[in-house]
Amino acid sequence: MKNIFLTITTLLFCSSFCFAQTKADLKPCGTPPFKTQWMIDYEANPTTFPRCGTTLYVPLTIHLVGSDTGLGYFSELTLLDALCTLNADFVDSEIQFFIEGDINYIDNTTWYNHSNVIEGAEMMFANNVENTINTYFVNDPAGNCGYNLPYAGVAMAKGCSDPDSHTWAHEIGHNLSIQHPFLGWEGGVSYDGSVVHSYTNPAPTTVTYDYTLFQDVQYLDTLIIDTAFVELVDGSNCLPAADRYCDSPPDYLSYRWDCNDDNESTVVQTDPNGETFRSDGTLFMSYSFDHCQNRFTEGQSLGMQANLMTEKADYLYNQTPLLPVSDVPVLLLPENEELVQFDEVMISWDAVPNATHYLLQVSRVASFDFLAAEHITTETSVLEMSLNNDKEYFWRVRAFNSHSFCSPVSSAITFTTGELIATENLANIEGLSIYPALLHSGQELYVEVEADTEASIQLNIVSISGQVLRSENRVLKIGQNTLRVNTNQLSAGMYFVGIERQGKRSYQKVIIQD
Repeated sequence: MKNIFLTITTLLFCSSFCFAQTKADLKPCGTPPFKTQWMIDYEANPTTFPRCGTTLYVPLTIHLVGSDTGLGYFSELTLLDALCTLNADFVDSEIQFFIEGDINYIDNTTWYNHSNVIEGAEMMFANNVENTINTYFVNDPAGNCGYNLPYAGVAMAKGCSDPDSHTWAHEIGHNLSIQHPFLGWEGGVSYDGSVVHSYTNPAPTTVTYDYTLFQDVQYLDTLIIDTAFVELVDGSNCLPAADRYCDSPPDYLSYRWDCNDDNESTVVQTDPNGETFRSDGTLFMSYSFDHCQNRFTEGQSLGMQANLMTEKADYLYNQTPLLPVSDVPVLLLPENEELVQFDEVMISWDAVPNATHYLLQVSRVASFDFLAAEHITTETSVLEMSLNNDKEYFWRVRAFNSHSFCSPVSSAITFTTGELIATENLANIEGLSIYPALLHSGQELYVEVEADTEASIQLNIVSISGQVLRSENRVLKIGQNTLRVNTNQLSAGMYFVGIERQGKRSYQKVIIQD
């Protein structure tokens, strides 16, 4: 995974240049209606398709898109929260998602703010990983909160991907064959919105919709229009009409709408037979506000499972999830309110059971609204981070693995940076080597130095604050000398180990872990 370090200056610039589009700025979904042959075959006779009876694990490839200069990436912590929400949204459907491989970071301003799905398709064709659901987090996906291209992948707006949003579930529902319950109404009664409809009047028996951009082969100079039956309240035409699922009730609302206390639309609609109804706001595939939504229907869940087990069976190559991560990392260094060398900051924490990755965040503010550094690592430490001098910082860590993202982030602790190491202590002595640079307490440290005459030297261990913790007199013989240094009494932290000889000093950094 790419390591991300962002300075405060960068982030202040990014707050204007990379301002995230919000839900209020964007349309709910840019996935126009479409009916694949698989959908038609399934909905004609769903009982002939396989049923799993156990949870299916589906791989995601995550692409974080920024500007040409690497600004504006979707927050990695928010990504983990969004993944947690996504799996919660699909738990009743017995489908769960995991991260396949490393997160892919893409620096491309055109893709970061793309104006149409053709540019989005170019982005996907250039970066997709086969047999996974590829999701691209950008600033503006063609003016939408998200969209799914059935032949390519999912694009998501950062501003519509917070932990309280269900847009990702909506778009992956599309990816797994589920359509809007209002299929055909995306452009109103007519595909281009040219016919005004009053919901108090009976709806027409059919509506038309634009299918141009969702052909497997693009014909950019050809407009392709299809017709959909309007679903009736009595359910008599539920199979050929709208999304073709009989347990998702009629819905003609193709714009973002709020729900009442019963999670139904405030707008009353009228079907072609004159029957009135309100749309069901609980469905992830509707355009109701996020706080209304909480489910896929049973029919939709079975349809997504069948799609995975037949058309997308290649996705199911790994059905052995990693064990869950539940513990919070114990933060080790720097200790709370510790003073540390500003350009030699070492940050470390204890390993967490079942965790394979850790997300570190460093911020100048306790809210972590602005980050000085954000870093994903497979290690339990980040070494030699350089920060601004004479500043207070807050830091915290979250543990996760490819299947488990929901463990809490640790509480934050603080440290202050300063300039603690005198540069005159770092003069070189030729032929000096100190290793290993990273070791555990109690492990022997080796100091190798070459001498052309016998000589007495002083071997010192110095804390990062400049305090001499140990000083020993040693004698060098002519030739190569290997001196062993015991570290039993040294706690975890960063130290300078070196020698003084004939008026010269030379020190090298070593880091001791628990």
